[in-house]
Amino acid sequence: MKNQVFLLITLIITLFTYQTQAQCPTGTTTLITQADVNNFIATYPNCQNLTGNLIIGGSSSSNLSDINSLAGLSIVRVGGLLTVRHNPMLADLSGFSMLTSVGLGLTVFNNDALTNLSGLDMLTSVGAAVNILNNDMLANLSGLDQLNYIGTGLTVQYNSKLISLMGLGNIVEVPRHANISDNACLASMSGLTMLVEVGGDFDIKNNPKMTSLTGLEQLLYVGGSLRMFGNFQLTSLDALSNLKDVCENLQLFKNFTLEDCVIPIMCLFIQDPNFDLFLESNGEGCDTSAEIEAGVIAENVDCATAEIEANYCNFLAAELIALDANPKGRSIVLSWETATENNNQGFEVQRSRDGVTWETIAWKEGSGNSSARRSYTHVDYNTYKGVNYYRLKQIDFSGNANLSATVSQTLDVIKGIDIYPNPASEYLVISGLDGQNMDEIIIHDLTGKEALRLTNTGYQIDISNLSPGMYVVAIIAGFDEEFLKLVIE
Repeated sequence: MKNQVFLLITLIITLFTYQTQAQCPTGTTTLITQADVNNFIATYPNCQNLTGNLIIGGSSSSNLSDINSLAGLSIVRVGGLLTVRHNPMLADLSGFSMLTSVGLGLTVFNNDALTNLSGLDMLTSVGAAVNILNNDMLANLSGLDQLNYIGTGLTVQYNSKLISLMGLGNIVEVPRHANISDNACLASMSGLTMLVEVGGDFDIKNNPKMTSLTGLEQLLYVGGSLRMFGNFQLTSLDALSNLKDVCENLQLFKNFTLEDCVIPIMCLFIQDPNFDLFLESNGEGCDTSAEIEAGVIAENVDCATAEIEANYCNFLAAELIALDANPKGRSIVLSWETATENNNQGFEVQRSRDGVTWETIAWKEGSGNSSARRSYTHVDYNTYKGVNYYRLKQIDFSGNANLSATVSQTLDVIKGIDIYPNPASEYLVISGLDGQNMDEIIIHDLTGKEALRLTNTGYQIDISNLSPGMYVVAIIAGFDEEFLKLVIE
């Protein structure tokens, strides 16, 4: 008996120790010094799912960090923002060798010893923006080679030694703004060879050594404006020959040697007054719309086909203002608005555990055609424990679809299957199923009499027909079975 008690106590201590080591800190984690990094690794040696933000480095360019190694970290997911900043001694990011996803944005800023981004080689998904800024020795972006999803924007700016965008070869879409600017040694756009669509504005500015746009041969659509300024050695737009549509305007300023602008999309800008073409201080052939039109005619560009293929902007059936995710108890309330709608059938509401694999959890009918602001909501009662990612898939009546930016929300309060409100009177919400379907709910009164039984139902239950009193609720979901007390008023 004593031996059994001893073994039980040992087992409990072992499990407690494991659980203590396996957990991660909550909220924002800030590691300013190498000592902070070492202490984090010692305190949380098995921390893999960090639900909040992670900031590594100093607070400003005048308050730099002494961090030189991140070796020993075992983080697989960061639920919030990941920021690596003001680390003049950090030569690589190898401590992130297990990292696969970032729930919100990734920022790498002012790390003057980094020559590439090796260490991020397993990263596939960033839920918001990717910002690579002011890293003076960064030569390329290798290390991001597996990254295939960016939730909002992409900015690569003020990296004075950057010569290549190598590392971005799996990026097919940037849903919002893309900005490749102020990189003094960048000669081309090579590295973005799979990029098909930029959902917002696309800026290529102040790259004085850029001679061509090689790398953008697959680019088809720009949802905002395409702006190219101050690329002093750029000679041709030939790499944009497959570009089909730009929804706002095309701006070409101070590209002094740019002389070849004869690409099919120019047919739209010179023939249609609704398309805005802004030109100033470019080379001969690209400095006025008359010069470009003469080139289009001289090279016998097929403008009829160009006009037919310029259909992307017409398919943006809903102008989405914002998508927000806010916790309400153990549920998450999604809300969004549209400024206008054109042929909009509706929205698929999609959810993900990791920002990579998505499931459709609801459908919301659109308003068809509307010039007024419209509001939509959906409550996700069946949330996951930890980070929940959401996005919308807007579909028009022709079957064309567009994805929104991704938002995320973390619920750390869920402690298994639960019910609320309690006491209740009209309805009951089942929560904490962690994405499982609810197979059956059975409600008994205290005499054992069955008062309600529902199978394969939703997560909000109508109990308005039950008499006031105390009940026992049995919830069956997969292999989980939970018995809970319920008071009906």
